[in-house]
Amino acid sequence: MTTLSEGARHYVLILLPRLLKDVERIGLPEIIRTSGFSEQEVTTLYFRFVSIARVLPADPERITTEIWEHLVYCVQVMTGMVNAASLDDLIAARERAVRKYLPHARKSLEDEFEELRHEGTVDFRLAGLLRQEESPEHSRDLCMEAIRREREERFESVRALDTRALDAHQAFIVESAKAFVIREMASAPDDFDILDLVIRLLDLLRMVLILEARSKPGESLVSSDVSVERIVLGLGNVLYKHELGLEAAG
Repeated sequence: MTTLSEGARHYVLILLPRLLKDVERIGLPEIIRTSGFSEQEVTTLYFRFVSIARVLPADPERITTEIWEHLVYCVQVMTGMVNAASLDDLIAARERAVRKYLPHARKSLEDEFEELRHEGTVDFRLAGLLRQEESPEHSRDLCMEAIRREREERFESVRALDTRALDAHQAFIVESAKAFVIREMASAPDDFDILDLVIRLLDLLRMVLILEARSKPGESLVSSDVSVERIVLGLGNVLYKHELGLEAAG
């Protein structure tokens, strides 16, 4: 195995315990049913993964190349098992996300169109999008146009994102994601899909950190669905999934 990048190593060290939690949440019977592994294989793999996670040092530099090879195998197998059990939920969640965001996207674009019209400017592409009849494809186009127009607004706040409240693994991944955004914005890539996703995750993280800072002791203003841990894992997945052979992870 080629040497892992520093960011990928930090990502593996926060991904492994998260995958163990996901296996426990889904349940071994469901994992066995959907994974293609036998009951004995799943059980053996699960307890082996638990044992490894318990003794891993926090410092990536203290882990040997041979152990990294085994860790990458662990996260590849566990990601495959979790994804197989979660695929239907993931598809449904994506469709719900589009439907939930659509009203906001349409309102945002309509407001921008009206503002331009009052200034004497007509954006014909935007006008065409707003006039089209509703369909699943059109809904996605509207959402993507709104996201594109929000990109510039979010960029400066993402650059100023403070990572001091994060642990070392999380901070490294977030700083790497910020560097990716700055680099990609400067190069103006043809495909903005990944860039938009990273920007939105970073902006979401910024808002979550603000809410957490305002929370009183014992109080949480943030849903577990948008926790810091989940957002950082999402960033790590985008940045390092190909390097780790986790293309099926999302």
